[in-house]
Amino acid sequence: MRLMLTAILLALAGTPMVHAREITPIAPLALSAGHPVRITGMDLTFAPAVLPEIAESDAKAARKRTDAGLPPLDRNSYPAGLDGSAYATMPFKQMFPLILRDVVREWRLDEGRPVFLRVAIDRLKTADAAVALLAGSSDVLEGTVEVIDAASGQSAGAFKVEIRTMRSGWADMLVRGGGIREKLAEQFSVAVARQVSGRKKMAG
Repeated sequence: MRLMLTAILLALAGTPMVHAREITPIAPLALSAGHPVRITGMDLTFAPAVLPEIAESDAKAARKRTDAGLPPLDRNSYPAGLDGSAYATMPFKQMFPLILRDVVREWRLDEGRPVFLRVAIDRLKTADAAVALLAGSSDVLEGTVEVIDAASGQSAGAFKVEIRTMRSGWADMLVRGGGIREKLAEQFSVAVARQVSGRKKMAG
């Protein structure tokens, strides 16, 4: 009986979570390798299929904002002076550009050839706890990124980004914690920074 119980617990615990960050070129980037790049801004849109998931995500963020006693946000503004703790209370369309901004600063993509990003989110999915216990489930964020030469307005290339974190077992779901969409947005932004800069790591 003890051996059977141990086997069941091990099955429920599952395997360690697996992170995957995949970049698929769509059109080669017309950027010189190693040449400084400055990301001046971005435009964020959502595919129709992802809108229900975005709406659900935004509703959870609004509840967190209410619970924290914070005032409602103007959806057309990007509040300044926020730290990362406030991102969980913001709609995805406001949260994502701020996280991208933070990553851009960390990667020092703030000088050199100016480029503008057009980001289209195609999929957002958070792991289902019940499914993860039995067969595994994933947190997923997918989208396409078009890089625009800010000076000419011409496309300088495009690529697809897929961020996936596999969850399996109760132990993995417990350590997963909160802030899932913020973590996905950060990983997505890091993938963008790596692709646009041509570097694998942040500048020293």
